[in-house]
Amino acid sequence: MHYAEVLVDVANRRLDQVFHYQIPEGISLKRGMRVLVPLQYRQVQGVVVRLTEQLPQDMVNPTLKPILGIVDTTNVVPEDLMDLALWLAETTICSIAQSLHTVWPLLKGKVEEYVLPLASQEDEDVKTLKILDSETYQALAVLFRSRNKALPLSTYLKRSGLSKTQVEQLAKQGWIKLESRFTSGVPRSVQTALTSKERVFNGVEDIESMNGTPHEAYVKFDAHKASDCRWELTPEQAKVCEKVTRALEKQRYETLLLHGVTGSGKTEVYQRLIGEVLAKGGSAILLVPEISLTSQIARYFQEQFGEQLIVLHSGLQVGEKAKAWQDILQGKIRVVIGARSAVFAPLPNLRLIILDEEHEGAYRQEENPKYHARNVARKRMEQLQGVVLLGSATPSLEAYAAAQTGKVPLLVMENRVNQRPLPPVEVVDMREELIKGNRSMFSFALQDKLKRTLERGEQCMLFLNRRGYSTFVVCRECGYVIRCHDCDIALTYHSQGNIMRCHYCNHEEIPPRTCPECGSRYIRFFGQGTQRVEDEIKGLYPAARILRLDFDTTRSKDAYEDILGKFRRQEADILVGTQMMAKGLDFPNVTLVGVVAADQMLNMPDFRARERTFQLLTQVAGRAGRSQKPGQVVIQTYAPEDRAIIQASQHNFKGFFWEEIGYRKARNYPPFTHVIRVTLIHEKEERVVKGAHSLASCLKLGMVSDENGNTSLDILGPAPAVMPRLKNHFRWQVSVKGKSMDTLREFLHEGVQRFARDSISSGIQLNIEVDPLSM
Repeated sequence: MHYAEVLVDVANRRLDQVFHYQIPEGISLKRGMRVLVPLQYRQVQGVVVRLTEQLPQDMVNPTLKPILGIVDTTNVVPEDLMDLALWLAETTICSIAQSLHTVWPLLKGKVEEYVLPLASQEDEDVKTLKILDSETYQALAVLFRSRNKALPLSTYLKRSGLSKTQVEQLAKQGWIKLESRFTSGVPRSVQTALTSKERVFNGVEDIESMNGTPHEAYVKFDAHKASDCRWELTPEQAKVCEKVTRALEKQRYETLLLHGVTGSGKTEVYQRLIGEVLAKGGSAILLVPEISLTSQIARYFQEQFGEQLIVLHSGLQVGEKAKAWQDILQGKIRVVIGARSAVFAPLPNLRLIILDEEHEGAYRQEENPKYHARNVARKRMEQLQGVVLLGSATPSLEAYAAAQTGKVPLLVMENRVNQRPLPPVEVVDMREELIKGNRSMFSFALQDKLKRTLERGEQCMLFLNRRGYSTFVVCRECGYVIRCHDCDIALTYHSQGNIMRCHYCNHEEIPPRTCPECGSRYIRFFGQGTQRVEDEIKGLYPAARILRLDFDTTRSKDAYEDILGKFRRQEADILVGTQMMAKGLDFPNVTLVGVVAADQMLNMPDFRARERTFQLLTQVAGRAGRSQKPGQVVIQTYAPEDRAIIQASQHNFKGFFWEEIGYRKARNYPPFTHVIRVTLIHEKEERVVKGAHSLASCLKLGMVSDENGNTSLDILGPAPAVMPRLKNHFRWQVSVKGKSMDTLREFLHEGVQRFARDSISSGIQLNIEVDPLSM
C-alpha cells in the first residue's frame, strides 16, 4: 500500500496540517503535484508533500480515504519552493495554504460539480427521445451545444431551466452524470509554459549538452557585456565586485552587506555583478523597496540585459503577470527586477539575489504570511547555494550588527563617484525661530536658501514625512516631547477622548496645559502635511513652479513617473514630497534639499524612530549635489540636540550605530531580543478588548519561572494597536518578547491554541507578526 501526505488548500488553522491518503492503483504521483481529495463532507485541492509506504506509528487502525484524482500533471510546485513554503509557514506562523499561494501563485482554482451527457446526439436512443420526450431532449441538447460537451452545474441549471432535483432525476435515468472537477485559475498561456517546463535550462552545462543547438527561448548572454557599464568602475566598486564574485565562485550560500554612501555607485556594482552571473549561465533577482522604483531602475538595466529582463510587482494586471510567469518558466527571462514578491520568481539556476536599500520597511509583507523579503532571499540562496547581497547607504541596525560580529562580511564604499563631496548640512533650531517671531513652517535660513537657489535657476526638494497617523505633543518653547516613563516612546495623542496613550504598555495621560519641563503654555499637537507645505511655498514664491509627490498625487497609473519626468526635464523648480522621493532619485540640477519637520519622524511611537529618522535624513540629504553643482541641506527641528539628527547632519553612520546599539541594549530591544506581535481584530470593540485580555491570560499560563522567579519571556499589553480602528474594525495587540526565537514561537503557538478553545475567540481574527518593524 502506498500513501501520500497531502496539504489541503484550506485557510483554516484547525485543518492546517498534513493528511494521509491512499494512492489508488493507476495513479502516478510526485511531490509538489496538485490532487483532489475528500475532506470531511467536501472535495478540496491539496498538494502532495511526501510519498511514503509507511504510516506514522501513532496512527492506530487508520481508515484512509483514497485520493480522488490528479488536478494536472504540469503545474507541479518545484521541490525547493515547496520546502520554502513550509519554512515560510513555520517562521511566520501562518497557515501552510496561505504560504503555498504566496510562494507558488499558480495554485488558484476551485472544485466545481460538472454535468456530462452519457449519450451522443447521434445515438438512436437520443433520436427517439427527441420524438417521445422533447423536454428531456432539450435538457440534453444544452450539453450537446456546449464547446466541451460538459458544463458546470450552476451554468447548466441556468441554461436548461431545470431544478437541482430534476437534474438528479436525469442522472438516475442514465442520461447524464455529475462529477467533481478542479477548475484551475491558471491562464492557458501559463499552462502551456508549464507543460514545457522540463525544458528550462539550469546553466551552461545544459546548453552545452544540446550538441551546440540552443533552446529557441534561450539567448546566451555575451560575457563581454559584463563590463558594459556607463563608466569604468572606481577602485572601491571594483574591490566590492571582486569580493562578491569570489563568493559566487565558491558555489555555497553566503550573505554580504554592502555599505555605500549615497552617490557611491551601488547601482553600477549591481549591474556589473548581474552581468557576470548571466555570462556564467546563472540568473539573478534585484529587489527594490517600492513599486514606483522598479520601472526607473529597470530602464537603467534594460540596455544591457534586453529581453532577458522583466519587471515583477503586485501592481501588474492578471494578463501581464501570466505572461511574465510564462516567460520565466520557459527560460526566456534571466533577470527579474521587482518589489518584495519578486523574491519568489522561479528563475533557472538562480545564483544571486540583491536587495537594494535593504533597510527599508517596504520589504515586509503586511498581510499573511508576514514575511520579510530579506529572510526569504537568504533561505532561497541557502537552498540553492547562492549569494545574497544587501546594499544600503544606511544599513539596518540588525544587518550592520551582524557584520560587526563577523556573521556577515562587510563591504564598504566610503566615497562618491568622481570624489564628489557629500553636501554640507545645516541644522536649524525651530525654537529659536519662534523667539525671533517666525511662525512660518519655514525657517529664515531655508527661506533665504530657497530664494537664492531659484534665482540661480537650480532646483529644490522639500521633504516632509507624512506617514504619521496621529500627532505627538511637543513644547514649542523648549522642544520637550511627552514620553512614556516606562517605554521611553512618545505618547500618541488621540482626539477621541482627549487622551495621550503609549501603544506599548497602554499607559495613559491627560494632555497638559503647560509644559512639564519649562512651564511654557506653547504646547502643541504637532503634525503637518505636504499639501500645507505646498500651499505655504506658493504664498512665499508665487512665481515658482511646484510639484507634489505623495500618496494623494500618485494614485493614478503612471502619475509617479509623470511627476518625476517633469521635474527631471526641469519643468518645475520645487518638488515637495514624502519618503517616496527619499531614495533612488538622481537629479543633476538639485542643489538644495530641505527637511521641513524632522520631529515628525523622530517622535513616532516606535523604538525604531531614531533609526528611521537617521536613515531618512541621510537618504534625503543624498539627493543634493549629485552632479557637478555642489549641494546643501537644511534640517529643521525642535530637537537639534538629538543624536540621530546630529549624526545625520555629519553623515556619520558609524557614530549613530554605536550610540543607537547601546540604547537598544539598555532597553532590551532588537537585535538583542526578538518580538512576536499578535493583533486581534473584530468589528465590535468590546469583543476585541475581551479577546485581547483572554489571549494575554492564555499566554501567562505557559510562563515558566526559574528558582529565582525570573522568566526568559516578557508579555507586553494587551493594548490598543497603533491604529486602533481600521476599516471599521477594532484592533488590540499583545506582544511577546524573548531572546530565543524558537522558544518564542513554541510559547506563542501553545498560547494561541489555548485561546482558540476559549469561546471569546470565536470570530476574532488573529494577525501574527514575527519581529515587526514597529511595535
